[in-house]
Amino acid sequence: MISETLKAQTAACHDAIENARRFTRLGSEDFSRDEYVEMLTRFYGFYKPLEEAFRLHPTLMTALNYQQRFKLPLLIQDLTDLGVSTEALEALPLCTDLPPTASMAQTLGCIYVMEGSTHGAQFIAKRLQAKLQLDDKGLSYYRGYGSQTMSQWKAFKDYLDATITPVDEPVVVAAATQAFECLQRWMDSDH
Repeated sequence: MISETLKAQTAACHDAIENARRFTRLGSEDFSRDEYVEMLTRFYGFYKPLEEAFRLHPTLMTALNYQQRFKLPLLIQDLTDLGVSTEALEALPLCTDLPPTASMAQTLGCIYVMEGSTHGAQFIAKRLQAKLQLDDKGLSYYRGYGSQTMSQWKAFKDYLDATITPVDEPVVVAAATQAFECLQRWMDSDH
Protein backbone atom coordinates (compact mmCIF):
# COMPACT_ATOMS: atom_id res chain seq x y z
CA MET A 1 0.00 0.00 0.00
CA ILE A 2 1.26 3.47 -0.89
CA SER A 3 0.69 4.84 2.62
CA GLU A 4 3.13 2.26 4.01
CA THR A 5 5.57 2.87 1.16
CA LEU A 6 5.45 6.60 1.85
CA LYS A 7 6.05 6.09 5.55
CA ALA A 8 9.10 3.91 4.88
CA GLN A 9 10.59 5.95 2.04
CA THR A 10 10.16 9.35 3.71
CA ALA A 11 11.27 8.30 7.21
CA ALA A 12 14.66 9.99 6.84
CA CYS A 13 12.98 13.21 5.64
CA HIS A 14 10.59 13.07 8.58
CA ASP A 15 13.51 12.70 10.98
CA ALA A 16 15.42 15.50 9.27
CA ILE A 17 12.58 18.00 9.46
CA GLU A 18 12.33 17.50 13.20
CA ASN A 19 15.85 18.93 13.30
CA ALA A 20 14.87 22.14 11.51
CA ARG A 21 15.98 25.10 13.61
CA ARG A 22 12.51 26.30 14.56
CA PHE A 23 11.24 22.80 15.34
CA THR A 24 14.11 21.93 17.64
CA ARG A 25 13.32 25.02 19.70
CA LEU A 26 9.86 23.62 20.53
CA GLY A 27 11.30 21.34 23.17
CA SER A 28 13.57 23.96 24.73
CA GLU A 29 12.96 25.14 28.27
CA ASP A 30 13.21 28.76 27.16
CA PHE A 31 10.91 28.45 24.11
CA SER A 32 8.93 31.67 24.14
CA ARG A 33 5.55 32.93 23.05
CA ASP A 34 7.31 35.18 20.50
CA GLU A 35 9.06 32.15 19.02
CA TYR A 36 5.72 30.37 18.85
CA VAL A 37 4.17 33.29 16.96
CA GLU A 38 7.17 33.30 14.63
CA MET A 39 6.75 29.56 14.01
CA LEU A 40 3.08 30.01 13.18
CA THR A 41 3.91 32.85 10.79
CA ARG A 42 6.38 30.54 9.01
CA PHE A 43 3.67 27.91 8.65
CA TYR A 44 1.34 30.60 7.33
CA GLY A 45 3.94 31.59 4.71
CA PHE A 46 4.24 27.98 3.59
CA TYR A 47 0.58 26.95 3.66
CA LYS A 48 -0.91 30.01 1.98
CA PRO A 49 0.67 29.44 -1.46
CA LEU A 50 0.61 25.65 -1.14
CA GLU A 51 -3.09 25.50 -0.33
CA GLU A 52 -3.78 27.86 -3.25
CA ALA A 53 -2.02 25.29 -5.46
CA PHE A 54 -4.12 22.49 -3.93
CA ARG A 55 -7.28 24.37 -4.92
CA LEU A 56 -6.30 23.93 -8.58
CA HIS A 57 -7.41 20.29 -8.17
CA PRO A 58 -11.12 20.73 -7.32
CA THR A 59 -12.01 17.08 -7.92
CA LEU A 60 -9.37 15.98 -5.44
CA MET A 61 -10.38 18.67 -2.95
CA THR A 62 -13.99 17.47 -3.12
CA ALA A 63 -13.04 13.79 -2.85
CA LEU A 64 -11.00 14.46 0.30
CA ASN A 65 -13.52 16.97 1.68
CA TYR A 66 -10.48 19.19 1.87
CA GLN A 67 -12.43 22.31 2.77
CA GLN A 68 -12.36 20.90 6.31
CA ARG A 69 -8.66 20.08 6.09
CA PHE A 70 -7.20 23.45 5.09
CA LYS A 71 -4.66 24.66 7.64
CA LEU A 72 -4.59 28.33 6.69
CA PRO A 73 -7.85 29.24 8.51
CA LEU A 74 -6.49 27.61 11.68
CA LEU A 75 -3.24 29.54 11.40
CA ILE A 76 -5.09 32.81 10.82
CA GLN A 77 -7.24 32.15 13.88
CA ASP A 78 -4.21 31.37 16.05
CA LEU A 79 -2.19 34.33 14.86
CA THR A 80 -5.15 36.65 15.36
CA ASP A 81 -5.72 35.23 18.85
CA LEU A 82 -2.05 35.84 19.60
CA GLY A 83 -2.26 39.50 18.58
CA VAL A 84 -1.10 39.52 14.95
CA SER A 85 -3.09 42.09 12.97
CA THR A 86 -4.69 41.51 9.58
CA GLU A 87 -2.25 44.01 8.07
CA ALA A 88 0.71 42.13 9.56
CA LEU A 89 -0.65 38.82 8.22
CA GLU A 90 -0.96 40.26 4.73
CA ALA A 91 2.64 41.49 4.89
CA LEU A 92 4.14 38.13 5.89
CA PRO A 93 6.66 36.62 3.46
CA LEU A 94 5.37 33.69 1.43
CA CYS A 95 7.40 30.66 0.43
CA THR A 96 8.21 30.43 -3.28
CA ASP A 97 10.23 27.19 -3.04
CA LEU A 98 7.22 24.88 -3.05
CA PRO A 99 6.92 21.17 -3.82
CA PRO A 100 5.34 20.21 -7.14
CA THR A 101 1.54 20.05 -7.33
CA ALA A 102 0.92 19.90 -11.09
CA SER A 103 -0.60 16.42 -11.02
CA MET A 104 -2.99 14.70 -8.67
CA ALA A 105 -0.24 12.26 -7.63
CA GLN A 106 2.14 15.11 -6.78
CA THR A 107 -0.57 16.92 -4.83
CA LEU A 108 -1.38 13.77 -2.86
CA GLY A 109 2.31 13.39 -1.99
CA CYS A 110 2.30 16.93 -0.58
CA ILE A 111 -0.97 16.39 1.25
CA TYR A 112 0.48 13.24 2.83
CA VAL A 113 3.12 15.39 4.54
CA MET A 114 0.57 17.99 5.67
CA GLU A 115 -1.88 15.41 6.98
CA GLY A 116 0.88 13.48 8.71
CA SER A 117 1.98 16.63 10.52
CA THR A 118 -1.59 17.17 11.71
CA HIS A 119 -1.62 13.64 13.06
CA GLY A 120 1.55 14.23 15.08
CA ALA A 121 0.67 17.74 16.24
CA GLN A 122 -1.74 16.61 18.96
CA PHE A 123 1.13 15.84 21.32
CA ILE A 124 2.80 19.18 20.61
CA ALA A 125 -0.43 21.06 21.41
CA LYS A 126 -0.46 19.69 24.94
CA ARG A 127 3.16 20.70 25.53
CA LEU A 128 2.61 24.18 24.09
CA GLN A 129 -0.48 24.77 26.16
CA ALA A 130 1.39 23.98 29.37
CA LYS A 131 4.68 25.63 28.38
CA LEU A 132 3.21 28.91 27.09
CA GLN A 133 0.21 28.94 29.41
CA LEU A 134 -2.19 29.21 26.50
CA ASP A 135 -5.88 28.75 27.02
CA ASP A 136 -8.00 27.45 24.16
CA LYS A 137 -6.87 30.35 21.96
CA GLY A 138 -3.73 30.04 19.91
CA LEU A 139 -3.66 26.26 19.50
CA SER A 140 -6.10 25.62 16.63
CA TYR A 141 -3.36 24.66 14.16
CA TYR A 142 -1.73 22.19 16.52
CA ARG A 143 -5.03 20.73 17.64
CA GLY A 144 -5.91 20.05 14.01
CA TYR A 145 -9.06 17.99 13.84
CA GLY A 146 -9.29 17.47 17.59
CA SER A 147 -11.03 14.22 18.44
CA GLN A 148 -11.43 13.51 14.71
CA THR A 149 -7.69 13.54 13.99
CA MET A 150 -7.22 9.76 13.90
CA SER A 151 -10.31 9.17 11.76
CA GLN A 152 -9.30 11.98 9.36
CA TRP A 153 -5.78 10.51 9.07
CA LYS A 154 -7.22 7.05 8.39
CA ALA A 155 -9.68 8.41 5.81
CA PHE A 156 -6.85 10.15 3.99
CA LYS A 157 -4.64 7.04 3.97
CA ASP A 158 -7.56 4.91 2.78
CA TYR A 159 -8.19 7.34 -0.08
CA LEU A 160 -4.50 7.38 -0.95
CA ASP A 161 -4.25 3.58 -0.95
CA ALA A 162 -7.39 3.21 -3.06
CA THR A 163 -6.45 5.91 -5.58
CA ILE A 164 -2.74 5.67 -6.30
CA THR A 165 -1.67 3.08 -8.83
CA PRO A 166 1.77 1.41 -8.80
CA VAL A 167 2.73 3.60 -11.77
CA ASP A 168 2.08 6.76 -9.73
CA GLU A 169 3.82 5.57 -6.56
CA PRO A 170 7.26 7.03 -7.45
CA VAL A 171 5.63 10.38 -8.26
CA VAL A 172 3.82 10.47 -4.91
CA VAL A 173 6.96 9.52 -2.99
CA ALA A 174 9.06 12.11 -4.84
CA ALA A 175 6.49 14.85 -4.16
CA ALA A 176 6.26 13.92 -0.47
CA THR A 177 10.04 13.96 -0.21
CA GLN A 178 10.15 17.37 -1.87
CA ALA A 179 7.40 18.66 0.43
CA PHE A 180 9.44 17.66 3.49
CA GLU A 181 12.57 19.24 2.02
CA CYS A 182 10.83 22.50 1.01
CA LEU A 183 9.21 22.84 4.42
CA GLN A 184 12.51 22.20 6.18
CA ARG A 185 14.32 24.84 4.09
CA TRP A 186 11.50 27.32 4.76
CA MET A 187 11.50 26.67 8.51
CA ASP A 188 15.29 27.07 8.61
CA SER A 189 15.39 30.25 6.50
CA ASP A 190 15.29 33.81 7.76
CA HIS A 191 13.32 35.38 4.93
